[in-house]
Amino acid sequence: MMLTNFCVFIGIVLVCGCIGYPDMPEELLLKALFQKYNKNARPATVLMPVVTVDHGMDLIRINSFKDNTLRTDVWERMTWHDPRLVWNPSNYFGLTSLSITPDMVWTPDVTLYNGVGEIQKADLFRRITVNSNGMLLWLFPAQLESACVYKKKNGKYDCRLKFASWTYNGLQLNLTHTDRQLGMSNFYPNPDYEIMGTNSTLNLMRYACCPEPYPDVSYQVSFKGVGKG
Repeated sequence: MMLTNFCVFIGIVLVCGCIGYPDMPEELLLKALFQKYNKNARPATVLMPVVTVDHGMDLIRINSFKDNTLRTDVWERMTWHDPRLVWNPSNYFGLTSLSITPDMVWTPDVTLYNGVGEIQKADLFRRITVNSNGMLLWLFPAQLESACVYKKKNGKYDCRLKFASWTYNGLQLNLTHTDRQLGMSNFYPNPDYEIMGTNSTLNLMRYACCPEPYPDVSYQVSFKGVGKG
């Protein structure tokens, strides 16, 4: 009797191991996509050697401005294409997207260059949406502390937040900015500060040391203190 039960148990294990979970499309898809995936490798190919990352940001709140340091709450978002994460939805019960943790995939190392203190308190564990065409969307909240090189005129301060890749040059990671503006639709006013204007620019820097271009996206916030002189 014990031998029979043991054989039945082994049979169940073998069947489950071979078939997996045929009625769980996400389980099947995750196994298919990540069986040989190396998250340390850029999603670049011989024909497409440059990874294009689009960067956008919404300003949520100005928390404080003191000692030339601007503290803000923002929502950052980045999109890029990973050809290793493409699938046919018809093979997976019509599944067109996945929500995964960032530690599963290659992610851009786009950083706030003029950050101070802890630089960026970002919720980098927010999940990434992967679409069946290989496009990824990473949207996460962050608390930023940035050094503010400003010119004070009529009580107005101009502060810039510069984002760029920390390790890749523009021939490896091409940064773009399709929004062409700093998002303000979710802005929550602080009664101590009045927003005078915002803008954003995509810049391409070249240095004497290196032939490669270095792109960055910079956001400028112009504001003045209310009742602070």
